[in-house]
Amino acid sequence: MKIVWKKLCIVLAVIIGLSSASVGCTAGKNDKNTMQSSPTYVENEDYQNFLPYYFPVAKASNGYYFFNDLILYFFDTETQETYPVCNKPNCDHTAASCTAYFNLFQYYPFMLSYYDNALYVLGWETSGNTRHNYIYEISLDNYKRKKSTFLFDSTSSASVYFMIHRGYVYYIKDGGAELKEKTACLYRVKIGETNTKREEEVIYEFSGIGADFWGLTAYGNYLCVLNTCYGDTEGNDYKTSYNLINIHSLEVKKVCDNFMYSLFADSGYAYYEKDENTVNRINLNTNEETFFCKIDGPAYISTDSNYIYFDNLQAVHIDKVSQENRKILVYDKNGNYITEIVPKNPEDDCYFGGDDIMIFKEVIPGETITDVSGKNALKGYYVLDKSQLTSSDRQFID
Repeated sequence: MKIVWKKLCIVLAVIIGLSSASVGCTAGKNDKNTMQSSPTYVENEDYQNFLPYYFPVAKASNGYYFFNDLILYFFDTETQETYPVCNKPNCDHTAASCTAYFNLFQYYPFMLSYYDNALYVLGWETSGNTRHNYIYEISLDNYKRKKSTFLFDSTSSASVYFMIHRGYVYYIKDGGAELKEKTACLYRVKIGETNTKREEEVIYEFSGIGADFWGLTAYGNYLCVLNTCYGDTEGNDYKTSYNLINIHSLEVKKVCDNFMYSLFADSGYAYYEKDENTVNRINLNTNEETFFCKIDGPAYISTDSNYIYFDNLQAVHIDKVSQENRKILVYDKNGNYITEIVPKNPEDDCYFGGDDIMIFKEVIPGETITDVSGKNALKGYYVLDKSQLTSSDRQFID
């Protein structure tokens, strides 16, 4: 009897030990660092603010992932090759079994985020008239997908903007364009939270006629968001303000009011166009504002570790600058002019990229750019190696 009891105790101890190990591994895997407090960019944890939110691209350690025609591609910065993330021979990338294909009935492949060696995309499941909105994780080992984070339930397709920064998914729901008194809300949820019964956490809100958020981005310990509203229900007196939200204390600091042009927060400063041609810089710690440089604007702004970029495509769009004068001005962090980049075509979109490359998409009115298969606009993308920025013989890579 003692022998049987001893064996039973050993078995129970093994089971408990295995269970504990299993719990420990699971907890460790989902334990995201939401307490990161570095004032500067942290690779693998921070939102990639050097890439525009309106283009579904994300930077990984050895290249860039991006969506094109519902297909997920990878551009290898070392080999300078681009290919769909599918290893099936003769696959046409149109079936659910293809790891590169994302259908519009379950996913929204127009936003893409990177965090901790994985990609994230918005998707949903339907149950009757209810749509369960999730962030799905895409493994970079085998490109398999799984539900990562539950956002909220809706009764119809919901317009959602999301970004991932330091362990949290931050998201905004489109409240519609009605000119009436309403409240705009910014939400967050920890990555890996799949509880569908949780109460949504609102971390910032403001009210007004037609109240809305635009241009949500992040750098270091701050979120940066543009508030917009109107003075009356007739659409008069359009008002804007840029605000910084501390991700730990949730304290809000207003950067500037009645903002009309571009603003970019990076490395302890916010760079913004005080008027069409004047760029000022605001110290985010002291609120001190100083002159930075003169440009031929207005322009879209971005930065990397070394330079600040001003793309006058915004001026081209409003007919202030002719297409023949399209250019991207490059300055160093002290406001000194370095060089200018002229894209292949006047209306090409520029996605500024990290420290390694600039990404462009060809936009030629009246033309459809396709690859040899006639399906995808891969010939419509090209890049510039940033190591050639100051070279007189720089070349674009198709």
